[in-house]
Amino acid sequence: MPSPTSTQPASILATPIESLDGIGNARAKEFHRRGVLTLGDLIEYFPRDYQLERSEQPIAQLVADAIQIARGEVVACDYISGHGRPRFEATLEDPTGKMSLTWFNGAYLRPRIHPGLILRVQGRVKFFRGLPQIVQPKWETIEPDVPLVGQDMLRAVYPASAKLSSSFIWHTIDKNLDTALAGVQELFTPPLLAKRRLLARRHAMRAIHQPTHWQEAADARRRLVYDELMFMQIGLLLSRRLRGGRLTAPLMRIDKLLDERIRRRFPFTLTAAQQRSIWEIVRDLQNARPMSRLLQGDVGSGKTVVALYAMLVAVANKLQSALLAPTEVLAEQHYLTLNNLLRDSNVAIELFTNRTKRQSKGSLAKHLADGRIHIAVGTQALLHEDLEFANLGLVVVDEQHKLGVRQRAVLKGKGFAPHYLVMTATPIPRTLALSYFADFDVSTLDELPPGRRPIKTRWLKANQADHAYGLVHQQVSAGHQAYVVMPQIDDDGLDEAKSVKTEFERLSKGPLSGLRLAMLHGQMPTDQKQQTMNAFRDGRIDVLVATTVIEVGIDVPNATVMVIENADRFGLSQLHQIRGRVGRGTELSHCLLISDAATQDAAARIGAMTRTNDGFEIAEIDMKLRGPGDFFGTRQHGLPQFKLADITQEIEMLHQAKEDALELLARDPNLTQPEHLAMRDALSKQFGESLFLAQVG
Repeated sequence: MPSPTSTQPASILATPIESLDGIGNARAKEFHRRGVLTLGDLIEYFPRDYQLERSEQPIAQLVADAIQIARGEVVACDYISGHGRPRFEATLEDPTGKMSLTWFNGAYLRPRIHPGLILRVQGRVKFFRGLPQIVQPKWETIEPDVPLVGQDMLRAVYPASAKLSSSFIWHTIDKNLDTALAGVQELFTPPLLAKRRLLARRHAMRAIHQPTHWQEAADARRRLVYDELMFMQIGLLLSRRLRGGRLTAPLMRIDKLLDERIRRRFPFTLTAAQQRSIWEIVRDLQNARPMSRLLQGDVGSGKTVVALYAMLVAVANKLQSALLAPTEVLAEQHYLTLNNLLRDSNVAIELFTNRTKRQSKGSLAKHLADGRIHIAVGTQALLHEDLEFANLGLVVVDEQHKLGVRQRAVLKGKGFAPHYLVMTATPIPRTLALSYFADFDVSTLDELPPGRRPIKTRWLKANQADHAYGLVHQQVSAGHQAYVVMPQIDDDGLDEAKSVKTEFERLSKGPLSGLRLAMLHGQMPTDQKQQTMNAFRDGRIDVLVATTVIEVGIDVPNATVMVIENADRFGLSQLHQIRGRVGRGTELSHCLLISDAATQDAAARIGAMTRTNDGFEIAEIDMKLRGPGDFFGTRQHGLPQFKLADITQEIEMLHQAKEDALELLARDPNLTQPEHLAMRDALSKQFGESLFLAQVG
């Protein structure tokens, strides 16, 4: 291993994990599975907890009636099934003597404890026939070369596996920590550390692994959490500045006449929230700085209409718009919705997915390149190298968390710097808006169209499904319509989840016989899907049996019942979005969740659905259940995963980090001052190409 010098801290931390003493190929593979490839990764593999470890005593010095810790080699063991309670017995030996261990009902220990193992044991000591004995001791296996614990200490407990124990991880870090710390550089200035009462980074790195007391462990964690939050805020602020400072977007003009022409396309009055969001977007479009705006709103709040208004402004300014969706199914849904809203207009809308591109044989690409297509709807196929826009002015992205930031780089490479409008039907908890979306301006649709009523939601067990289908019959008899949603298209033979194809046949002949049923799923041809949805919209179908293809884009005010089979198979936010397909008119609507909810998390999701219709509350619950990292798939968003920070709990420190990041970049915009070079280097490694740091300075 290289010796630490002032000129090679990076090389110290870059030492491969497999080159450390005691790490063979098998353990190196286990470390790799946990993302630990280097010595630097190892010291950032943080404990999940701590346990107070008492000092170990030689066996000969154990005293009666005290809880004590000893270690030794197992020299004999036996399982005794007769003569009273079954028990597993073992004899432990160290250089000073022997002791007896007994576990009642310990048959499970037979394959786990055997002669030759080194055990550390803890429990209340008794003496039997002159030998110390512990009954039902706590125990762990340890490596032979792990040093004795000579005094009481806090010991770090690490995320572990059967092949890589917490004890071995602790021992490996303990042996290599001094070497690694030589490569740890301070990132912030002494005045900033003093202002926030933070430990030095090197001290924090030692204390997180080897705290001398509980408060030191807490102080170490606080410093390292601050680093993670500060990195994120600086990275987002740099990203925002790059977006606004180097690029020039098309200037769009709008006057009263154009505003009136666009509004005439909508057969309804815009809500105050839609009106406010439209004017926020219009102000951005009238600016040469590229818009980067997040449009968030609950299910049914009218995001698509707001986005369409912006796209029509672009069309009026002789500019093209692109609407990107994460899947072909969602892209097709948007295409159908826009076609319906712009029926009989001169606006040319086309769909671009892998399937439709093959069918078009190049004609759509030609029309896109010469400007005859005004609005292009599609998946990421829209950004492929063989597709060219004539004059792209606006990109609308549906569900940003499912599309990475690198799409912007593709468009930039083609010479475009369009305005960006990101829509999400998953309302974003306040803490996430402050962190993951700090480089976006936010518009919120916080009201539903007038006349909407809360959806009555009930949870039924599988054996109560007849009640749900009885309600469907009742509502259809009253002139309304219903959806039945299944988690999969066809039976895959792997589990008991219900499928659209099988249940369509069963429901048609059984619980829903006599009603007009139709099937809808993502594998159907686009034309067939459109015909089915038009028939449902026109009232020629009573019940639509579907997958989550109906999650967006279908607006049928006459539909008043949503039945979701196997509701435990869906995520909370997804359940909320599916529920939002009903309740779009003035009649009372119902959502019936059918599930036996096998897990605690599934029960929590379904229980939350029955308690509230508020999408923002649903989002907060969803984030607590899934964690902030999974909520938006932050790896795809281009941001690093937190190792310690939990932004649901550390909102105050998040505010502090944002304030400090703003102040720091105001003084040193490109991080070129000597005291900031270590931070600049660390940021570049953390964010990689997604931050485009190469453009800074």
